[in-house]
Amino acid sequence: MTRKNITAEGAAAVGPYSHAILSGEFVFLSGQTPLNSNTGKLVEGSIGEQVEQCFRNLGVVLEAGGLTFDQ
Repeated sequence: MTRKNITAEGAAAVGPYSHAILSGEFVFLSGQTPLNSNTGKLVEGSIGEQVEQCFRNLGVVLEAGGLTFDQ
């Protein structure tokens, strides 16, 4: 089965890993940290604010793979 790396321009990585991998009909997303890609800093504040940033990052990765949260 072939695999394709998905790299999202607006998602910051803190290590040498792919944002996502497309394998067959499946997309495997990497874990995300609450890193603001505009500032390069971790979001400070409540757990809710940090989770929101993680989901923003995941949304950017999905978009780079041609997907949305609905899929």
